[in-house]
Amino acid sequence: MSSKGQREGQREGGSRAPRWPRRAFLRGLAIVAVSAPLIAAAPEALPKRNAKVTYNSAQVKVAFKASELLRESDKQAMKSLESGWATRLVYSIAVFEKGGSRAPLATLGVEVKVQWDPWNRDYMVQTRFGGAQPTLRRFAARADAIKAATHLRLAVADLAALSIGEDHVYFVTVFAQRNPIEARSAGGASASARGQDRDLEVFSRWVGMFVRSRPKAEQTSEFRTQLFFIPED
Repeated sequence: MSSKGQREGQREGGSRAPRWPRRAFLRGLAIVAVSAPLIAAAPEALPKRNAKVTYNSAQVKVAFKASELLRESDKQAMKSLESGWATRLVYSIAVFEKGGSRAPLATLGVEVKVQWDPWNRDYMVQTRFGGAQPTLRRFAARADAIKAATHLRLAVADLAALSIGEDHVYFVTVFAQRNPIEARSAGGASASARGQDRDLEVFSRWVGMFVRSRPKAEQTSEFRTQLFFIPED
């Protein structure tokens, strides 16, 4: 691989199978049939966006911008933000090996909430990684709060999860949404329906490997980074 490619990565210092009821299985087949047009393209085919990939002895990090999610020129988005309602930015991030399996080597979910605080007259930016406790930052200027929510620098994989050397080339994919619509809770369903849902859980995971069924959102963006590899010392 060329020296240019190397610079892209800079150093920073058996159980039994479940049996589904016939009705549940047919429901699963219907899901596949309806979602057939949504079969996901190869991650490598996503639009490429420049990002800074770095690594240290423990982690691989990526810094990227998703400014299109929340722009000050978007009057409707700014009106919603100034009203005091929280604006949610949800990022689904994955690391893939070029030419390898479609299964990601590492994944990360990030939720960022931006909200105007009328009492303190500033903007709150709350960031949550997976199920961890959120962190809170405050900004006097709206532009600074938006930048903090859309310009991210994250640890996306343990270095031990990736192979060293030019023969193993990787990239990071980002699927980002503003205010995605959440599915309604099925808490009021009957016990038999909940049982069928549990029976479908494994099947749904399998379907999810092949079908792209994304929730709707006010704004959506999807891209991948440039290729990188971890050089041998």
